[in-house]
Amino acid sequence: MKALNISIFSLLSSFILFNFAALIIILNRNKTAFIIRYGINLLLLSSLLAFIRLILPIDLYNAKIIDIHQIYRPLKYFLVLKIGNELYIYQFLLLLWGIGTVLFLFYYLSTSILEIYKLNHLNCTPCPTLETLCSNYMQPKVVIKISPEVDVPKVWGFYKCHIYFPNYMLSPDEWKFILDHEVQHIKLHDTFIKMLLLFLTALFWWNPIMYILRKNIDQMLELRCDSKLAQNYSLEMQNKYLETILKVLRERNTSLTISKKYLTASFVNHSAYSLTRQRFEMILNTKKLNKNRTFLCYCITVLLFASSYFIILQPDEKMTTEPGPTLILHTSPNEYKLYINGTFSQNLTPNEIHSKKYSKYEIIEGSN
Repeated sequence: MKALNISIFSLLSSFILFNFAALIIILNRNKTAFIIRYGINLLLLSSLLAFIRLILPIDLYNAKIIDIHQIYRPLKYFLVLKIGNELYIYQFLLLLWGIGTVLFLFYYLSTSILEIYKLNHLNCTPCPTLETLCSNYMQPKVVIKISPEVDVPKVWGFYKCHIYFPNYMLSPDEWKFILDHEVQHIKLHDTFIKMLLLFLTALFWWNPIMYILRKNIDQMLELRCDSKLAQNYSLEMQNKYLETILKVLRERNTSLTISKKYLTASFVNHSAYSLTRQRFEMILNTKKLNKNRTFLCYCITVLLFASSYFIILQPDEKMTTEPGPTLILHTSPNEYKLYINGTFSQNLTPNEIHSKKYSKYEIIEGSN
């Protein structure tokens, strides 16, 4: 028997466990005390493992079965109902899933291409200060554009960093803070992460938790950039960095139409007050992570992920299998075999089959 398998029940188990993990991640993302205590990378690792659990729905042979017989029977009855003469409900749902995935992929792709196209065709203005600062970055290579058509600083890129700035009046130090933050996004491959999130969102477009988790991961990426930078800043520089965030929020051009932003990462998010507050609280926090405790949490997270493959939700075969017949099988002139619920029980003699105990069972003529 195969040790690994993929079935409808392993898919169902992966979906339920993913949603359960996603809800825990979303709840803890909003708790600044939790992030300060265990670090933002723990939540990002948990998110990665949750997605792996979703897209690798492996069914282990020795997994513990959690019986869902009472739920499965009416669900199966509903799914095999016919729509018209030839189409079953489960076939219609699969067709709808596929069509929806294609449409969402097309929407995200076209919107992202349009977003980048608009950014690359802005009316730009020169900024010698920024150009001088950018020349100091060797890896990754930085390409900048300054335009009054940009509402807030934003970035996208894979190996080359494309940064777009509004024409703010900022000091060299303030420009440097923004540059460091945006370059950090590229070093951490955040554009690639955003692309994967868009693909998974399109694939599971019917799951509302996927949209909420994607939004929270976007915010976690901002917090991770802040954390990476702040650990190398002095207290004075941390305060100036926070002042730069406030200044950009104040100077944002509110007259500009804000388009969908799926691939780019912005320096600030004017509509997410709670995120801005959380960024301040994390940077101003003076407590350092306990490395031993954090490592222990990583180990527990990975252990929970691995152990989730030893759980599967499916109808218990013992509960759903119909019992076999109880009868006596006549196999030879003087040999009879008793079967109880379809399972062999014992051999009987001609005298025993006529006794009060066994005479109630039907005798079937057969052979070995």
